[in-house]
Amino acid sequence: MPWNSPGNNNEDPWNRNSNNQGPPDLDEVFQKLSRKFGGLFGGGSGGGSNGKGGATSGFGAIIIVVASLFWAFTGVYTITDGEAGVILQFGKYKKIAQPGLHWHYPYPIQELRVVDMQQVRSSKHQTTMLTQDENIVEIVLAAQFRVKDAPNYLFNLRGPDNTLKQAMESAIREVVGKSKVDFVLYEGLEVISNNTKVLMQEILDRYNSGIEVTTLNLEKTQPPAPVQSAFDDVIKSREDLERYIQEAQAYANTIVPQARGEAARITEEATGYKEAIVAKAEGEAERFEALLTEYTKAPDITRERLYLEATQSVFTNSTKIMIDTEGGNNMMYLPIDQIMKNSQSGASSNSGSVNRPSNSNNTSSSTNTRAPRGREVR
Repeated sequence: MPWNSPGNNNEDPWNRNSNNQGPPDLDEVFQKLSRKFGGLFGGGSGGGSNGKGGATSGFGAIIIVVASLFWAFTGVYTITDGEAGVILQFGKYKKIAQPGLHWHYPYPIQELRVVDMQQVRSSKHQTTMLTQDENIVEIVLAAQFRVKDAPNYLFNLRGPDNTLKQAMESAIREVVGKSKVDFVLYEGLEVISNNTKVLMQEILDRYNSGIEVTTLNLEKTQPPAPVQSAFDDVIKSREDLERYIQEAQAYANTIVPQARGEAARITEEATGYKEAIVAKAEGEAERFEALLTEYTKAPDITRERLYLEATQSVFTNSTKIMIDTEGGNNMMYLPIDQIMKNSQSGASSNSGSVNRPSNSNNTSSSTNTRAPRGREVR
């Protein structure tokens, strides 16, 4: 029957009462093992031993001692920097060995498991997610992690790598499920990576996994292959939009300074024109006041002078033909068409010069014209 059955009086395999919950005495275990090995080599017989039996017993004792030394030597171990030695006693966690030279009870009493605490491990996962706006995206993400608690890493997780992948998928699914497809594909890669890393670490800490996530990267986010072309068109349209905006901005940067310069030039010209007109008006007003003073003193002389000045101004800017009437009753030819043509050209050019008719018909604006003799004026 099993050793812990009701009819066994709670005796264990060593014929001791199981109510004693303490571990077995190691010295007693060694003594029992020695007696068993001695019996195997003939050293366990009674007092009727002879010389041959004594030699056999001595040889067996030597073998036992050598085997015991070798067995004890197997408990020597070294822990280097960056490692943690986890000691198990009868399969149960006992302690952590720090870097250095140590010894533990050899197997099967105690067992050593060494965990590299500085090694950076990696895990990669590919999955398909549904975004907040009900679009499907394919995501490939890679995580790097290291062990921060050796006992939790060894004993709290049945499969650390599988647990890490499940935590990674759970975290990325929650983050992507709260984001829109444009944010996942183009705008928010870094934000999604950071949020996923934080959420993934929280999940692993709740499991007491002993794992610390160092980095998490979204290696690829893309729509499914059947709709890839449509997303490419959207991307191209956005690139065109950005290009048009940049071109418009460059044009604005070019034309705005020109327009501002032109506006400044027009403003300066208007200011100059204003100052000239005001100065001219003020001069005319002062001249009129001076004439008024002179007119008050000598009205006739002032009127005559004003008349002469006005006549001079009129004749200076007009075409003149002088005729000598003392030469007789001769018919004269006046080039009216040429005079009017010159007057129009002079008015359009605003040069202020005196337009003179051409000399083609022996006429001049400043010379006396005499008609040929022998013809009557009609």
